[in-house]
Parts: sequence; C-alpha cells; structure tokens
Amino acid sequence: MLYLISKLDVNAIYEAFIQMDLALLSLSLPFIALMYLIKARKWQALLDCINVRIPIRRSLEIILIGTFYGALTPGRAGEVSRAFYLDAEKSRSIPTVIMDRVIDVICLLTLSVLSTALFFKDRSLIYLMILAVPLFISGIVITMNERIVSFAFKSFSQGKEYTENYMKTIREITGNKKVLLFTFSLTLGYYILNMIVYWIVIKSLSPALNNILTFSLPIIVILGNFPISISGFGVREFASVTIFQMLNENSAYGFTCPVVLYLLTSLSPALLGFLFTLRKKV
Repeated sequence: MLYLISKLDVNAIYEAFIQMDLALLSLSLPFIALMYLIKARKWQALLDCINVRIPIRRSLEIILIGTFYGALTPGRAGEVSRAFYLDAEKSRSIPTVIMDRVIDVICLLTLSVLSTALFFKDRSLIYLMILAVPLFISGIVITMNERIVSFAFKSFSQGKEYTENYMKTIREITGNKKVLLFTFSLTLGYYILNMIVYWIVIKSLSPALNNILTFSLPIIVILGNFPISISGFGVREFASVTIFQMLNENSAYGFTCPVVLYLLTSLSPALLGFLFTLRKKV
C-alpha cells in the first residue's frame, strides 16, 4: 500500500477525498444495508441444511461479527469465527461458512471473467485473471478434499468424527441444488447491489468518470481476496489504479474509489460487528 501511494500524487488523492459529493455518497447507505440483509439470508439458507434455525436479526449480527474478524485477516479468513457464535457443533457450522465463501468466490470469478472479456481486455489484467482462476479453484478443491481436511483437523487435535461431520455437511449443501441455486442468486444480487454502490462512489468522486469502471468491481474484489495482505489492502487499490489508467482516468480516483468502498461496505459494518462482540462479552 505504501509503495503504491509513493508512486501516486498524494495531493491529488487528498483532493479527491475532500471534494467528494457526500450527499450523493449517502445514497449508497440503503443499498449497503440491503447487501448485508442478503448476506444474512444467504447464511440462513445454508444453516437450514444442517437444521440450525436462527432469526434473520441474529444471522445479521453474526455476519457483522464475522466481517469484523474478516477485516483483520488475509483473505477474510477470520469470517470463519461466525461458526463459534452458534449453538451448534463446530464441525457442522464451520462448513456453512466455508460454503458461503466458496459460493462468493465462484460468483466473483464468473463476474470477473465476464468483465475482463467484455470491458477490460488489457494483457496484464488478463494474465492476472489467468493466475487467479486456477488459484481460487484450487482453494475451493482443498476445502472439499477429505484427506486435506482430515490432515488440517488433525493439526488442531481434532478427531476423525470432526472430519466426517465436516464432509457430511459439505455433501449435504452441495447435494442440495435448490439451496445452491438460491444462495448463488442471492450472491449475484449482493454483487449487483455492490456494483450500484460502487457506481455511486465513482460518481461522488467525479460525475465525469467513465461508467464502465463500475464493471471493474468484481475484478477488484476478487484480486483483493488474495490472502497476501490484511483485508486486501494494497492489492485492491493496485488493481483499481491499473484499471483506471487503462481507461485513461486519473490514478488518484483509481486509488480513492476502492478505499471509500472499503470504508462503506466493510470497515463500517466491521465496526458494528466489533460492538456486537463487546456486547456478547458483557
């Protein structure tokens, strides 16, 4: 992140921030609220597969808590903490969080490939996507491979039963086509709303910015999910700057857009999640 900033005009970045249209930016808030309600409903549907029933409000609280822990870890790995806020066997609840992320990644990869093919035919970006797709697919395969899962659980002193419960849950979810279709549809809706929020962010910075930039969101998000930095810092901004430069737009805006989006859609909800963690400890 610091290296990227050193290559950009810091004054231009500062100007971009202070000249934002906050009134326009505030229009994104209802969409963000709806995004998190969708996330909560999606997890509810996955929990239904293991006969765990929680109200939408409770699901939303735990989603926000997971967002807080996810913001502190590479690749949002901390979101698995959600499983520990349920009165359910962890070997059954953890796979629901894993599958939630798997569905997220599949949706993002699909949207990213489409965006790259339709709007951003830059060689370096294509190479990045060629690298990203097999890496993320490998990650998905690892989370569903019984031998690897068993080895991982043994490393944490968990027995064979833990692995069996985990794999049983994975099979129950992946075998339920109705739930998979429903949760994928919700995920798609979530990212469509996220793109609307991103468009608002772009226009709040400068109405003259190219509308096509909106479709770069899936690419920025998927690359930001590489587990090489805390919460994707630096990676996300680098991808955005690259895309803005590709369309001959100001790099300062390219840096500012994902930062503002992160503040709105991740950090602010994460702070709410942090407050919920405090409340649970009282």
